[in-house]
Amino acid sequence: MENSNSVGSAIMKIVALTGGAIAGAMIANWCDKVLTNMIHERSEFDKSRYSQGLASKEFSGHGKRLPNTEPRIIRIEHTNYQEYPGEGDL
Repeated sequence: MENSNSVGSAIMKIVALTGGAIAGAMIANWCDKVLTNMIHERSEFDKSRYSQGLASKEFSGHGKRLPNTEPRIIRIEHTNYQEYPGEGDL
């Protein structure tokens, strides 16, 4: 009797694990499609903005810049500048 009970519980565990794996794969596929669509829409938006000579959308709603602050420009100078070799030098 106990042997059939353990076989039944093993089958139930396999079914539960298989169902969880299938559900996880479906959710991952759905999330991948949603993110891919968002990225594609953003890319198309940026392309249309660039074609108009405008910058891309820089900040989302939760990352807005304060109204009275200006962007900082950081200049980096390298003292040991070495030119890259030309195509003929390779």
